[in-house]
Amino acid sequence: MRPWSLKLLHTVDDAQIDQLADLLIDCVEGGASVSFMWPMTDEKAHGFWLKAAESAARGERMIFVAEDQSGVILG
Repeated sequence: MRPWSLKLLHTVDDAQIDQLADLLIDCVEGGASVSFMWPMTDEKAHGFWLKAAESAARGERMIFVAEDQSGVILG
């Protein structure tokens, strides 16, 4: 059994928004080319994921996450 699973989020709760924002900040600070420039603020990251979650709820976007066995988002 692998230590993570892939999951499609139909809705995104506040805890998931927090995890996704932290992950985005970590990626940008690590130099990843993900359409954001350093410095990446918590406000920008949360704003992005809140809009993405609203879009997913309307069926305009799909959000897939990799999460560990306890539900922590890894990617």
